[in-house]
Amino acid sequence: MASSNVQVLDRALDLVELLATSESGMRIAELSARTGLPKSTVHRILSSYADRHYVEKNEETSIYFLGHKFVELASLYLNKIVLKTEAAPIMHELATRFNATSYLGVLENNEVMYLERAEQFNSLRLYTQIGKREPLHCTALGKVLMSALPEEEFERKAKNLPYTRYTDRTLTRYEDYAKEVAVVRHNGYALDRGEHVEGSSCLAVPIYDYTRNVIAAMSISGYGLLDNYPEEVLYDSMREAAAELSTRMGYTRPDADKV
Repeated sequence: MASSNVQVLDRALDLVELLATSESGMRIAELSARTGLPKSTVHRILSSYADRHYVEKNEETSIYFLGHKFVELASLYLNKIVLKTEAAPIMHELATRFNATSYLGVLENNEVMYLERAEQFNSLRLYTQIGKREPLHCTALGKVLMSALPEEEFERKAKNLPYTRYTDRTLTRYEDYAKEVAVVRHNGYALDRGEHVEGSSCLAVPIYDYTRNVIAAMSISGYGLLDNYPEEVLYDSMREAAAELSTRMGYTRPDADKV
């Protein structure tokens, strides 16, 4: 049974690939003949795809095409590649300036996922961090990403976080975390004063794209970072770096529309 299910899934992907390479779309009969799947199975798969906008159907001709959802997914993937490429030199400069580590993260379900990491000197361990996931409630990156969510979505996510204690400074209650995130919204940046890793501190800022939405967060992190550098100095540098990266991602200031 398991083997049969895998085969159907494999053929279902064949449907996607066939539609992707077809200039004028395809009917169920043709897709059935090309994949070897019964017409009823093809129809069931396509109907499921259509419900989630991965496939669209012309009701007059009964021809199927790829839907806009695939375009959205491809755009998200390509945007991440562009974001990483544009961020790398900026992050390396920050890491060198403060003799620390710079991270780039995005919101992935209920965690922060690292897209990029930069140090003053590249090392093999740098690449092992990419794709790593960290908690939202005790990292500066997580606080920034959560602060950008609409209030209802923030409450829903925040109330369901595990609030695991990592150090004596870790916030372990929703009420305390909500207050902290409100401060982040007001200040425009977030701090982690040893809440995730004992002795390590971090400052993070949001990154915007052409839609003026937050698409990522960038941070500078290190042991004793906030002891070695004034908070204002770190924020000024991070704000400038974030503005540069956001501009490269197509962001324009709202007041620029009035010019």
